[in-house]
Amino acid sequence: MKKVLAILFTFHCSLFTTPAVAQYQTFPEQMERLDRGIVVLPAQEQGIFISWRLLGSDPKDITFDLQRDGKTIAKGLKVTNYTDKKGTANSRYNVITSSRHNNTSTFQNNEISSSGVTPWSDIYRSIPIDRPQDGTTPDGRSYRYTPNDCSVGDVDGDGQYEIFLKWDPSNAHDNSHDGYTGDVIIDCIRLDGTKLWRLNLGKNIRAGAHYTQFMVYDFDRDGHAELICKTAPGSQDGTGRYVTEAADDADILNADNNADYRTQQGRILSGPEYLTVFDGRTGRAVHTIYYRPNRAFGVGGSADYDKQGWGDRAMMGNRGERFLAGVAWLDGPKSRPSAVMCRGYYTPSHLWAVDFDGRKLTTKWFHASTTPHDYYVGDRQGKQTWYHNLAATAYGQGAHSLSVGDVDGDGCDEITYGSAAINNDGTLLYSTGLGHGDALHLSDLDPDHPGLEVFMVHESYPYGADLRDARTGERLWYETARDDTGRGVAADIDGNHRGFEFWHIFNRAVHDIKGNVISNRLPSSNFRIYWDGDLQDELLANRGQRPHFPSFIEKWDGEKAVPLPLSNGKHLYDMGNSASCNWTKATPCLQADLFGDWREEIILWDSSDAAHLNIFTTNIPTPYTVPTLMHDNIYRLSICWQNTAYNQPPHLGYYLPDTQK
Repeated sequence: MKKVLAILFTFHCSLFTTPAVAQYQTFPEQMERLDRGIVVLPAQEQGIFISWRLLGSDPKDITFDLQRDGKTIAKGLKVTNYTDKKGTANSRYNVITSSRHNNTSTFQNNEISSSGVTPWSDIYRSIPIDRPQDGTTPDGRSYRYTPNDCSVGDVDGDGQYEIFLKWDPSNAHDNSHDGYTGDVIIDCIRLDGTKLWRLNLGKNIRAGAHYTQFMVYDFDRDGHAELICKTAPGSQDGTGRYVTEAADDADILNADNNADYRTQQGRILSGPEYLTVFDGRTGRAVHTIYYRPNRAFGVGGSADYDKQGWGDRAMMGNRGERFLAGVAWLDGPKSRPSAVMCRGYYTPSHLWAVDFDGRKLTTKWFHASTTPHDYYVGDRQGKQTWYHNLAATAYGQGAHSLSVGDVDGDGCDEITYGSAAINNDGTLLYSTGLGHGDALHLSDLDPDHPGLEVFMVHESYPYGADLRDARTGERLWYETARDDTGRGVAADIDGNHRGFEFWHIFNRAVHDIKGNVISNRLPSSNFRIYWDGDLQDELLANRGQRPHFPSFIEKWDGEKAVPLPLSNGKHLYDMGNSASCNWTKATPCLQADLFGDWREEIILWDSSDAAHLNIFTTNIPTPYTVPTLMHDNIYRLSICWQNTAYNQPPHLGYYLPDTQK
């Protein structure tokens, strides 16, 4: 039976009169302190559209009063959006909460009030960003920067998110390619475009989708988000210091920050590797330690890259230079969340769980699947326990992304690592043996099957795709294919079929959650998104045109996916020169529930100058009241790992339509 939610505090319960199907549990300790996130923009036809957050910790009987220019225009609202036909571009709006539980305008101690909010001029907001200067590599080739992956975190404790933006040099490379790259740069930006600080990871961190996975979260639970990522000699923090100055290891403190470890092919195959935690408020490096595993398979050192360990040819630095990362509550909600930094998935797979107590980074555990039959788990004292499993390990099972959530109901998060899963203590939970793949989806895909499920496509023979039980790895559906199945999606696009639908590119058919074919008209295989106000997913698609593969929204009509124009009749690509990221992957800079009601926002970038981010939000009314998606643990952690390698869309940990029964 699925897990029962906490009766008062867990937010899903606030939606049920009687819970027909118990859902994934999110604990109050896992919910960030957020304000109401009021967003105001032109309505579809006349007036002004206003939406705001329902918090996960809100009581069931909460209602909202809406004020325009200090005067109440609507009272006792149960929904979290409203169309004010008399509103104008100069109106200012406030939302006042009330409840019998505590009949005041700030009924909870952690309620954050907001001042009057004025309308946007359109359904997107363009914010200026500081594009880094162009550069030249040692071989004389020039490059320029464009905005790339983003993440969010509240660095100053005001209940609003700041944006963390990774800049992509035009010469960024896949691991399989030679070539110099420009420096990797990360900015922290307020929602109005104010730059708080900038990191430069330096010449010894190569640019590309597989190298820099940056985790943004409140790791020490002090109410302020931090950033954790891989660094190297020459990396500089937001104050201009070298990250080595934040170490307490003598070798790191004495590192040569002028050293250049790049080869003539532009690869970085030697030199020490570090992990650094940065203060979200200032960008200052708080602590730096050696990355695990380092290139020499030790804790530290700068020995040459061990090509035999990863199966690479000619010192390519391909398989061993592929990194993933996530955030997980490995000891449950009463503890601190951990950063899980990962290396390798084609052959050896390593997962390193790291804690931050506000001062120091420490190892929680270190998992190494070294062969198809052997793995070990070490702890912070350096003790190792070997496991010999003739069935499987995580060796060769990882994907180009990962997912995180409590799949076994023990209150602690596990890591879904491609075709394998790692338990919260670092041991292997299971492995299906189906091998590596590009796309991965974890959610309550089948609401009538106990627990969570995983849908994954595969690059290894016999290829294809599978649907499995997220706790046991039991196959619920499986289909082979003739070749690498590079794309596949699971999303609840059709309200006529209970549960999610899924599809992949080698079988041009859409299946219901039981595996039955419901259509032979394949929709896009990119991101799913909540946009138009019903309880089903829309799809974030792209036009397939170079250089930036412009994005638009699709809607499933029961037989096929059709373009869904925005309220002004335009599409995302028609507005603000909006462009996607990561070439053919055509992903947004970020998709997340950043503010307003439970529908999601889309961040794209302006291709005309690469100096603006365009944040889109919906102005379509919805009758449904859903707590902010960011107060669901699986969804919130999806936003943390969304920037990892081949970006995947976020999912909830529960089946949304069941919450409205």
